[in-house]
Amino acid sequence: MTRSISRRLLLAGATATALLTLGAFAGSASASAAPAATTSTSASAADSGSLSPADVVSHPFVFYINGVFAEYLANISASGNYLTVTRGGGGQAFTDWINVNKVVRNPKNISVVLHDYADNPVRTYNFYAAYPVSTAGTQVTLYFSASSVS
Repeated sequence: MTRSISRRLLLAGATATALLTLGAFAGSASASAAPAATTSTSASAADSGSLSPADVVSHPFVFYINGVFAEYLANISASGNYLTVTRGGGGQAFTDWINVNKVVRNPKNISVVLHDYADNPVRTYNFYAAYPVSTAGTQVTLYFSASSVS
């Protein structure tokens, strides 16, 4: 039992560490300290091969627009003031917001919440005045003016 809990904590810690290495999640109110290189993380990236399928969260990231659930995310990456998300399914609200932005820019405050193996929120990453700038299949790239972590 202790070994299973340790593995789960390792997975949650590895995922959180990977997210914190993203410059956009450095904890500052501005993303100007973000590295030029793109960094990416997903649930499978933290899997060392020794974890059972039950230890891995299928969608550890939950996307909110102005505090309202919009989508589950399969993957996220950041570079400068751009956040690229891979949609994992869940809500029409995200699709509607993307479609509105094709006509007129409609910035919103968005949040990405990291969940642990038991679906408990671990950390929240906030992006302010964000709006989609491009889509390619299930990937959506968003521009944001500032970010914070809580």
